[in-house]
Amino acid sequence: MHRVCAVVAALCLAPLLCASGDPGIHLDLDLERFELRARDLRADREGPSLRVAIGSPAHPTPEGSFPVHVVVRNPRWTPGETARDRGARQRPASSDGPLGIAKISFGPEGIALHGGARPLLIGKPVSLGCVRALDADLEALLAWLDAAGALGPPRAAEDGEVHQSFQRRTRIVVH
Repeated sequence: MHRVCAVVAALCLAPLLCASGDPGIHLDLDLERFELRARDLRADREGPSLRVAIGSPAHPTPEGSFPVHVVVRNPRWTPGETARDRGARQRPASSDGPLGIAKISFGPEGIALHGGARPLLIGKPVSLGCVRALDADLEALLAWLDAAGALGPPRAAEDGEVHQSFQRRTRIVVH
């Protein structure tokens, strides 16, 4: 039994051990420019650049360096207290909900990079802290991450969401 546990542990840790020499993927969010830029540090290659909406002055997007671990496609939405106070209700897993086609959580209290942005709001500080992108732009970023070997295989969840773990070290740096 101990041998089986050791083998399972080795298989689970193998991607982490192999990736330790990989400098990973860097997602740079420039709040002043309303722009998210991607870079593969191992290949020294630029990725897509996305125009985004950010948190409002009352609910700013948190600054810092945050690891990201999973992409959630068809995300369900559970509104926070402020959104609930404004009448928002929970939405089931869907690609056309408030979070759009996908989300990548980072930072405190459910802050995420997600789709679902309206074109008129791009380049404005209007969210409750999250970073909103157009679905087409977020899809281009996800396709680039997949091609860079950053994402593992999709896994369907019981609630309709689809999860993809990051297989390479990936950080979003917000400044």
